[in-house]
Amino acid sequence: MWAVAFHRYGGPGVLGMTEAPVPRLRPGEVLVRTASSGLSAVDLDYRSGAVRPHGLGFPKQTGFDALGQVVDSRSAHVPVGAWVWCVLGLEPLRRRGTAVEYLAVDDTRVGLFPQGWIPPEQLGSLPLGALTALCALHDAARAQPGQRILVVGAGGAVGTAALQLARMRGIEADAVAGASGLEVCAELGAQEVVDHHDSRGMERLRRGPYDAVILAAGRAEDWIEAVRPAGRMALTRPAAAWPGLRCTSRVLRRRLVLRPVLAGHEADDLTRLASLAARGRLRPVIGRTYGIEDLVRAHAEYGRGGTSGARLILHRRGAGPARRR
Repeated sequence: MWAVAFHRYGGPGVLGMTEAPVPRLRPGEVLVRTASSGLSAVDLDYRSGAVRPHGLGFPKQTGFDALGQVVDSRSAHVPVGAWVWCVLGLEPLRRRGTAVEYLAVDDTRVGLFPQGWIPPEQLGSLPLGALTALCALHDAARAQPGQRILVVGAGGAVGTAALQLARMRGIEADAVAGASGLEVCAELGAQEVVDHHDSRGMERLRRGPYDAVILAAGRAEDWIEAVRPAGRMALTRPAAAWPGLRCTSRVLRRRLVLRPVLAGHEADDLTRLASLAARGRLRPVIGRTYGIEDLVRAHAEYGRGGTSGARLILHRRGAGPARRR
């Protein structure tokens, strides 16, 4: 089978297509023929060596989520033929990724789509972002119906999912996004959307008060005063966003609760999210689409701005170069 892997930490150029054996299944695992996947900041952190969640040594495969169809199963819960979302957790003893032709994955890490429903490839951009947004909204922020939250970095995969989930739960949400994401954030239910280059608008939002802030981009220290006393802040990139020691007194003085968000891989949560996607209640917002052979370019272009939404990676060989959606 084909797989995208790297033999050392570094820039996008360390990634390359290679051949690998089709995985053998263990009890409780399923074999998934992947159709598409997303690209997230954690993929870049892992490739560069900034974060090292997987096993010692090389080669390491890349990718943390995928959409695909089960072609073999040793699980009592996931049948052959089922379409599923897969999300990997932190695996210190393994070096696998989801940018592969076939993925062997434990049934606790898959979410099932409704029987007989075939998801479009575009939904491969959504599983990790949606699961992270769900954990941020309910576990870290603990947002309740009628409360008011702020989503910073709302134009990305996590932010666009968080806005949709908040609207479903009756939670009022404002948003901070780049210029290209303002319109889509409003369409997804944000009551007020501010361009992160709008200094006056940003200063107004930083005065809050919000019951919680979901930080999908930027620094926690910039939003401490936006949260009401004893409020909460969900950090979806804790290593990049955690406030320094000089801000600790501000956090303690306001009695804020800061929580890192670890998306995990809860099958029940993934299945519920897959059901929402199948019913059209949770939709992907795709900024750019790439073929699997163009994954190096996808990594190189990630975070440059100028587009909103997720990066979709099509796993069909010869899917073509990057293109806008």
